[in-house]
Amino acid sequence: MLKSLDILIGFSVVMLLVSIPVTVLTQLITGALGWRGRHLIRGIVTILNQIDPKITPFCLNQIATAALRHPLIARAGGKIGTVIQREELTRILLELAAGQEPGGKSLDEYARSTLKRALETNGIANPAEVLDNIHLLALKLEALRPELPAPLRHSIAVVTEAPSQFAGRLHACFDETMDRVTHRFARHTRLVAGVLAILVAAGLQLDALDLLRRLAAGGAAAYAILPQSRSWTQLPGIALSAMLLSLGAPFWYNALKDLVGFRPVLARKEQAHREQRQSPPGAAVSSALSPGGEKGDLSLTGAAG
Repeated sequence: MLKSLDILIGFSVVMLLVSIPVTVLTQLITGALGWRGRHLIRGIVTILNQIDPKITPFCLNQIATAALRHPLIARAGGKIGTVIQREELTRILLELAAGQEPGGKSLDEYARSTLKRALETNGIANPAEVLDNIHLLALKLEALRPELPAPLRHSIAVVTEAPSQFAGRLHACFDETMDRVTHRFARHTRLVAGVLAILVAAGLQLDALDLLRRLAAGGAAAYAILPQSRSWTQLPGIALSAMLLSLGAPFWYNALKDLVGFRPVLARKEQAHREQRQSPPGAAVSSALSPGGEKGDLSLTGAAG
């Protein structure tokens, strides 16, 4: 059993080492293409469309992009942000409609008037006033309830000061929309990771089945990644390697950590079983007798009373 665990540990080490470049390249490609930000823009567009289906696609994209370029959300260099919370989106939309966004105007007047009209249709007649009330209530809550987390204080302020159809629709569809955005991004990321894993496994001729056989054979040479020979019979093993590499370095790191942590426990159990098997046959009988020579618990020897 311990040998099988050592084989799995060695296999996980190899998979971790080879999957690291697959994971790094996947992150570089998705980051260079800006997929996370693009998917988030699509999600905000979907939310805005739920608030007011009459907003034109041009205005929807401009408002969503302006929200993700807000200094509170944007990444370094003013790049489109990749994470936004529900309360943050609510306040930013109010700022954009009121023309109070920091860093200068990020919307043209047509898009701003369209957003303002959409808010008015959904119960926000004066975005600037509502925004000021939200900020004031958040400050009061910070003074009165400092133990509350900041996101919770802002959420209470938004719900209290903007109890309108706008906030209701935004809150109703935000979580579901963001879950779909996350799933779409994860699906595309897995696709890129799968393609890279195939290229790496084929380029290295990494045969997972052959690697397991050589690890079971033991010896330092068994830990070599490249196979000893190349043939069509390796295709199933290479395909398996590609599937395993596509799981990513974090998966194999956690798997290796769990296996290494389990090894001492298994080693102690095997040591205890080995010592029990090597003990003399009369040891159990002698242990059933007390030091004074009296009979102890004969159930330890399997005798019937």
